[in-house]
Amino acid sequence: MILYSISTKAKIDKSVIIGPYAIIEDDVEIGADTTIGSYVVIRKGTRIGTGNAIHAGVQLGVDPQDHHFHGESSWCLIGDDNIIREYATISRATGEGEQTVIGDGNFIMTYVHIAHNCTIGNNTVISSGTQIGGYVTIDDYVTIGGLCGIHQFCHIGIYAMLGAMSYLNKDLPPFLLARGNRARAYGLNTRGLRRNLYSWQEIEDIKRVYRQFSDSPFTIRECIKNLKTEECSEHILEIVKFIESSKRNFLPFKDDST
Repeated sequence: MILYSISTKAKIDKSVIIGPYAIIEDDVEIGADTTIGSYVVIRKGTRIGTGNAIHAGVQLGVDPQDHHFHGESSWCLIGDDNIIREYATISRATGEGEQTVIGDGNFIMTYVHIAHNCTIGNNTVISSGTQIGGYVTIDDYVTIGGLCGIHQFCHIGIYAMLGAMSYLNKDLPPFLLARGNRARAYGLNTRGLRRNLYSWQEIEDIKRVYRQFSDSPFTIRECIKNLKTEECSEHILEIVKFIESSKRNFLPFKDDST
């Protein structure tokens, strides 16, 4: 009785544990101390690092749900120490040699879909049922609530949080808390920042910068120019870099603490 189908051309570390009825295709690599649950499907072009826990029914490296995809060779790259829960799906990329990238230490919950050409950073939490469109970038330490929809090409900055059942169709700048359909920013992700050892002074500095963008008579470009003349901390420079690179426009800051 055959309980799984594993290609002899796949490169799988000897320490990997594979559950029943898993399917692993050609041109797959899986690093040490990774666990593959039952009924998992891992398609060609997938690279998985070390220490990952991939639960039942997950599908990795599946063909993009994209009319522009025509069977070209592309990649799904997954780093180390990720938890990917039941029935999540992660596509490989559209475009010859292009990549969908998942970093390290992420917690991707049940029924999450991460589409083609996405880039997910490190230490994120993506809650159950969230659907992430193609070419989305999610930076480190982001938290996304359950049943969210994220439009293609959006960018979410570090330490931002998107509340449950939200629809995001603009960029969400670093450190902000947003929610709603369509999503709006409602201040800083203060709890997340404090949990990650940001001081109250650092939080007030971040809030001061966002107030400049929302309350100042200057344009966005003028605010950025003014900030660049200051001796800015690393987290302020992160905000400036994000806003300068935004392609979909970004959610305006609203301070609901005042």
